[in-house]
Amino acid sequence: MLNSFAQARLLVALLLSAQSALSQAPAPPAQAPASAPMVAAPFASGETLTYQISWRLFGAGEARMHIESRGADAASSLWQATLNVTSGGFVSLLYKVDDTVLSTFRDGKTSRMCSVSVLKTQNEGRRYRETRIDFHGDRSTASIRETDLSKGQVLRQAQEPMPPCSYDILSALYYVRSLPLEVGRKFELPVNDGGKTLSVTIEVQAKEEVKTGAGVFRAIRVEPKVFSGSLFKRSGRMQIWFSDDPQRLLVQLKAKLFFGTVSAVLQQK
Repeated sequence: MLNSFAQARLLVALLLSAQSALSQAPAPPAQAPASAPMVAAPFASGETLTYQISWRLFGAGEARMHIESRGADAASSLWQATLNVTSGGFVSLLYKVDDTVLSTFRDGKTSRMCSVSVLKTQNEGRRYRETRIDFHGDRSTASIRETDLSKGQVLRQAQEPMPPCSYDILSALYYVRSLPLEVGRKFELPVNDGGKTLSVTIEVQAKEEVKTGAGVFRAIRVEPKVFSGSLFKRSGRMQIWFSDDPQRLLVQLKAKLFFGTVSAVLQQK
């Protein structure tokens, strides 16, 4: 049971940000998107979104996403997004989680929201670790450093090749909000979450109505192909719904796994 809750927590965090371990299964090297546009952000500085996380019929916790604009001028303008995931209810009695992700990425007006860095702090049960990834677009390299904070010990340092414009999972999520999400279209994004840089396919599938704690939304359903040889070794299916309006809010996400369905639904915006 403990392992199921742990996997459920890791999956929800993956859907919202960058809290998973990349599969080491063989995969083709990530390629830079051939036609990924430079775009204006549909989100504003100060935007905060709160989600209720559930596993089957049980409340499992809460996720909070916040974004701020950073930089003194257009040439140096950056976005800084924060995600906090906490367990709740009886899940916390089995496996307490309090994780934070801080992603810094470029403004879409001057680049394709390419990642600059991401700092992940994982406080899960007895596990207390920090992973930092610095994206060096000029060298096409991602520098990765993982530290055990409870022991003050560096566990791993690595350099991984990447396309000049690559993403962590949190920056990728914000960038997808900015894309022309027309039903039938597909996008390829190079993503690094602490291992190899992999190419993730994003499929825009349908328009549907979604009911949430924050209201009823006309939404666009998107499916990132992250299972079976991409970000996760196991089979499964992940779907994300964005509001079909200029804001492109993430209103719901679901992941179907062998141990049940994990979901995160917007509660407050």
